[in-house]
Parts: sequence; structure tokens; C-alpha cells
Amino acid sequence: MRDKIKLKKIPPALYMMLLLMLVYGVLANNYFSADNMTNICSQAAPLLVIACGQTLIVLLQGTDLSLGSIVSAVSVLWIVLLNEGIPMWASIIAVLAVSAFFGLINGVIVAKGLLPAFIVTLGTQNIFKSIALLLSDSQTVYYSHWIFRTIAKEKFLGLTYSVWIALLCFAFTWIVLRKTAFGMKITGLGGNPEALTLAGASISRNTICAFIFAGVMAGIGGLLLCCRIESGNPNSGNGLEFNAIAAVLLGGTSMREGRGGAGGTIFGVLLIQVLKSGLTQVGISSIYQNAIIGTVVLAAIIFDAFIKKHQET
Repeated sequence: MRDKIKLKKIPPALYMMLLLMLVYGVLANNYFSADNMTNICSQAAPLLVIACGQTLIVLLQGTDLSLGSIVSAVSVLWIVLLNEGIPMWASIIAVLAVSAFFGLINGVIVAKGLLPAFIVTLGTQNIFKSIALLLSDSQTVYYSHWIFRTIAKEKFLGLTYSVWIALLCFAFTWIVLRKTAFGMKITGLGGNPEALTLAGASISRNTICAFIFAGVMAGIGGLLLCCRIESGNPNSGNGLEFNAIAAVLLGGTSMREGRGGAGGTIFGVLLIQVLKSGLTQVGISSIYQNAIIGTVVLAAIIFDAFIKKHQET
């Protein structure tokens, strides 16, 4: 019985990630080199931050399809503000405020309109993407600053500062979900909203706060992405929302039962990034990469369902 409980706590992404790393270690030279491991972590940093926000939405039995567009909009906005001479600190505050506002819009419509998050964020996804295109005139906007290079390339204890920022966001999300009343309500709202309502918890207020949290995390992810590419691209966030959803599900968070948390999300993010980087290193064409990634994600989810079914028997 104890072995089954321990097995249940291991997210499916961990199994797949270890298997893939063994395969890539055989196929690619120097795959386990320190530089390659650092590069994988650095590339995963923006997705980890975005997936932290997506975790809260999935716990509410929803998905936020607008997070990728928020990343695109705020990354372009940040570069535009900097090019206009706005101080770095003020531009960062402005970008995070806009990110929170985008999250607020999503949360209010979902909570007050009693509409599915999928439908609402599918609509706002296009609105936020249009804002990114308008701000940039549908072009990549550039800005160079030593802070960008420091965050994206300089290392502390073997990891870039972007990775440390992402880990801080992850730790903060874990604490929020596990150690605060708000986090416990988010988990409870996904699992048993009727009981929490009877206990006096406000579904509307907590839903709005969750979407604001997700918006801010997308904003931070957009800042990290800007630092890595030293530009703002209106298409930079394309697909990130789906990768974030996949990472959360692969990390063991259940969309149907409101169970899970940030702890497994980090393994889901690493699985996706390990898969992407490995496919490139072994020479797989980008034409086939999305199909392979989708297949692996589906296999991991099926494997997780099989394990859970086995544990219940």
C-alpha cells in the first residue's frame, strides 16, 4: 500500500523525462555536458513561469488560452516603453501591471459571466495578440541593454539568473498553493466548489485572483523571453499556452478533479524542453517535432491514467 502511495505522487513527466534523457544520451554526443544541461534549463525558464500561472487555472478545472498572447503583448510593450526612454524599473512595473489587468479581464468575464474559461480566453487570446501586433506594427522591435544579457547569460551557482527567477516564481507558487488560505481554496474550488461555497468561500473572488496571478506570471515569462532574444516579437508567445497546459497535466494536476499542484509542473516543463532540445540535437526536422511532442505528451498522459487505474484496483 505504501509503495502505491509513493508511486502515485510521482508525476508521469518524470518517467518520460528520464527515459528521454537516456535515449538522447546514447544518440547525441555530449548530451549530458554541463553547458547543455544549463541551456535546457535556461530555455525552459519562461515556460516554467507561465506554467505556474496555468496550474492555478487548471486546478479550477479550466484553461487559460490567452497566456501566450499576453506574453507576446507584454514583451512588445516592454521594448516599446524602453525605446521611448522609460526607465527600466518603471517599464517593468508597467508591464506587470498590464499583465495583471489582462488577467483581471479574463477573471471578471469568467467569474461574473459564469462562462467557461476556455471560451473566454479563446476570445481574449485574439484581442491580446492584436494589441501585440498594433504596438509593434507587426514587426519585431529591438532593444539592447546589459540587464538583458546579465539575466539571460550570466550564471550564479551554475545556472543563469533567468533560471533562478523562474525557480523563485515556482517556489512562490508552491507556497501560495500549499501554505495559504487562497491556495487551499483554489484547490478546493476545483475539487468540491459546493462545499467551499457552503463554508463561505467566494468562488468569484478567488477565480478572479487566480486569473490575475496567471496574468502576472505570463508577464514575468514575457520579460524573461525578451531578455533571452533581446527583442519583442508579436509572435514570440505563440503556442506557449498549449505547452503550459501540457506541462501542468503531465505534472500530475487533474483538470477534472482539481487535484495536483505546482510540484509536478516543473517536471512537465522539463519534459517538454528536454524533448524539444533533444529532437534538435539528434537532427530531427522541425516539420516532425510537433507531431513527436504531441505523441509523447499523449503517451505520458495515457501512462498516468494506467498507473492510477492500477493503483485503484
